[in-house]
Amino acid sequence: MKYIIFDFEFNSAFRIDRKTKRLMKGNTNPLCPQEIIEIGAVKTNDEFEIEETFQMFVRPVLYTKLHPKVKKKTQITNEDLLGGKSLNSSITALQHWINEDEFIMCSWGKDDINELKRNCSFFEIQTNWIDKYCDIQKMCMNYLDLPKGKQIGLKKAVETFNIEIDSRFHKALNDSIYTAKILKKLNSDCLL
Repeated sequence: MKYIIFDFEFNSAFRIDRKTKRLMKGNTNPLCPQEIIEIGAVKTNDEFEIEETFQMFVRPVLYTKLHPKVKKKTQITNEDLLGGKSLNSSITALQHWINEDEFIMCSWGKDDINELKRNCSFFEIQTNWIDKYCDIQKMCMNYLDLPKGKQIGLKKAVETFNIEIDSRFHKALNDSIYTAKILKKLNSDCLL
């Protein structure tokens, strides 16, 4: 069994108020309020050791201007996105990279899997290839016996498990690697 730990970065609509120069919420499409702009993933073996990595920028169609907060947090540039592929091509590339008969898709929290399905639905891309899914954030919260509703962020979890911070957060591939390292730490005590 292979584990595909994935992470996305998203863009959303915004506008700048002409009078106040303040950042405002833009005209968002309710069927796809966040658009995938970067895909990162790692493939691990049964021992949760990383075997391969995948990273790709996705050229936005709905929200073509990079949100200033997204740009600051992710350090993704407009040039990165201009060089990106369509979501359809990116998902196809991800599927070809996975190239496994049996695998479990894993992410930190449910936002990424939910947005993947929502983006794919909006752009009419099949998601029936996703058969099994695991929420590593939920596993971590159970392991740490956190009260219901008390979420732990990825950075805090990395610090809690004394995992070396050697790359920036909010980069899709880096966050996938950190999530895989947490999964490996959890593996010693938890069964999937």
